[in-house]
Amino acid sequence: MRLTKTLYIVTEENGQVIDYDPFGRPIYGDPETIKSPFKGEVEPYSNTLAERTYGVFVEVTNRVFCKPNEDLKILSDIEYLEESYKVTEIMKYDKHYEVLIRKGAN
Repeated sequence: MRLTKTLYIVTEENGQVIDYDPFGRPIYGDPETIKSPFKGEVEPYSNTLAERTYGVFVEVTNRVFCKPNEDLKILSDIEYLEESYKVTEIMKYDKHYEVLIRKGAN
């Protein structure tokens, strides 16, 4: 399997603790956005193909083939070619994942 495209799993982590409120709860600074790269192959896909091929009823615009990656989860945010995507389904196989994603989901 040739994986020629670079995609990113986008996560946000709380910023550093900058203070505490009167009840002792931490107050965090600005959240930090982390982009974790992974290699994959992206192709156009449709809801109808997802129903016929996998038997799942999800909104999908593309399918990604990639190596197994435990950081990929349903509703994860993905960035590819500076566009935002949302993971809608993951089919896990022994040597690869087939991930259905939807464009423009925030």
